[in-house]
Parts: sequence; structure tokens; C-alpha cells
Amino acid sequence: MTAGLAVRCLALDALAVATSDLLRRHGVDCLLLKGAGLARRLGVDRVYGDVDLLVAPETVPAVRDALHAAGYRPTLPPEPYDVAASWHEQPFTAPGALPLTVDLHRGFAGVGDPDALWRSLRGPAEPLDLAGGRVLVPDEAGTALLAALHAACPGDSGKPVHDLDRALAVLPPSAWAVAGRLAIRCDAVPAFTVGMRLRPAGAAVAGRLGLSAAAEPASMWLAARRATPTTVGLAGAVELPGPWLRRLRLLARLALPAPAYLRQADPAARGGRWRLLRAYPRRTWRHVRWLPRGVRELRTARRRHG
Repeated sequence: MTAGLAVRCLALDALAVATSDLLRRHGVDCLLLKGAGLARRLGVDRVYGDVDLLVAPETVPAVRDALHAAGYRPTLPPEPYDVAASWHEQPFTAPGALPLTVDLHRGFAGVGDPDALWRSLRGPAEPLDLAGGRVLVPDEAGTALLAALHAACPGDSGKPVHDLDRALAVLPPSAWAVAGRLAIRCDAVPAFTVGMRLRPAGAAVAGRLGLSAAAEPASMWLAARRATPTTVGLAGAVELPGPWLRRLRLLARLALPAPAYLRQADPAARGGRWRLLRAYPRRTWRHVRWLPRGVRELRTARRRHG
């Protein structure tokens, strides 16, 4: 880690403590999901770029009010993070000279029951001394669960899979057994299975837990292997139960998403109506360019899943 990155990580650690203290003064608990807590749990020198804090879903309105009053500003419109919507995180820019970000989580990718996730992680959470203060972090089983879930939905980063490799190497079998039960409790078995089966060591653990490849949805399987969003969206549409009209609506949202979604997915769409309007044809062209690769990826998924 370079000196500049080390200084930035120290600043993020201080921000994690300050934000946790701020929320605690407002009567809200939070957990540091990644960052220094994950690095210490895995025993690695890990670079991180923001502060990921998980809160109970019902506390989100109070948390946003507390952050706003303290000078934190959301970097996106509020629509994607409506309490009834499916978004599980919202970034806030922290006050201060450095451009540091706090990602406020009310759930995690692949989790169907965010309330159960909060209860499962908060109960056994452990304190961590950090930057002259203290934060709460998930225990070993919670870390194992999150490592698998993050590997199943890595975005465009290879870091989650490396974290999973390290977690499989250092966390005890008992932690993975509990993590499997937590995945059932918070409706995250498909994502947990996909993440675990990315690696031979994880597949062996999944086998001992009774998690087979049959629990892997094709769309998640593709996302874990960093397929294009076009491919993942098409696979997700095929998997939707019910009439084809629901699938057509999903495909329409993939091609022409709501403005709030587009601003979330494409930073170039933020900053005014003109930038938003230009983002739509750019998104369409991107899907067109991805089609040949998407066809290959879908064929691979078809051979894998039938």
C-alpha cells in the first residue's frame, strides 16, 4: 500500500468512527461491514475506498436526518433509496476537505430479508478499536456470510473474490456452518451458494452444508462471473415467474430505466437534465456493443443451467 493510500484509509477509519458515534448519539446502532474491520478479520493489508455502514432498515429515515443535519450530503437523488424500494445502499459525501464517502446500507446484495440480516449480524457483533474510537463489526460467521454474498455480486471488481479466498483460508469451519444458517434466515441461500461455489474450497464447504448447484440462479451465476449487465438482465427476465408481460417490463426497464436508476448506474448522467438525456442513447449503444459477448455468455449459462 502506498503512503497516499495508507493516509486515505486512515482518514476513512476516522470517518467510520465519527459517523458511528454520530448515529449512536441519535440512538441508532450501525455495523462497519468492510474496511478496516474486514482487513483485520482476514489478516490482510487491504485498501478500501469508502465506509460501508449497515443500519436496521426501520432506522433509515432517522439516519438520513442525522447525517443531513451533520453536513453529510447524498450523492444521488432520494428516489432509488425509498424505504419501499429494492436499493440496499446509498452513498453520502462526508463534510470536510477530503472527498470521502459513507455508503449507508439497509441490506446487502443477494439478501431477500434485510431485517433478518440486521438481526443476524447485530446480535453477535463485536467491538473493534479503530482510529482512537470504537466501531461494531460482524463476527466470524457474519464475515463469512458477507464474503460469499459479495463474491456473488462483485460488480466490476475482482477484490470480492480475493476476499473470499482469504476468508476460506482463515475462518474456521464452524463459522461457515453458522453462515449457512444465516443465509437461510435472511433469504440469501441462492447468492450464498453462488458465491461459495466460485472457488473449489468454497464448493467443498457448500457441499458439506448441502448447498448444490441447483440453488444457483443463472442470472446470479453470470453476475458472479462479471458478465455484462445486458446478459445478467436478460437472464433475470427469463427467470421471472408469471406472465411474459412482467418479463417485458423488466427488459423495458433495462433498456430505458427510470432517471433515478440511470443516475445511480452512470455517474455521467448526474448533474442536470441535459447530461441525463445524453446518457440514454449512450446506454442503448452500450447494450448493442455488448450483444455479441452477451450471446456467448448466455450460451455458457445455458450449457451450465439448461
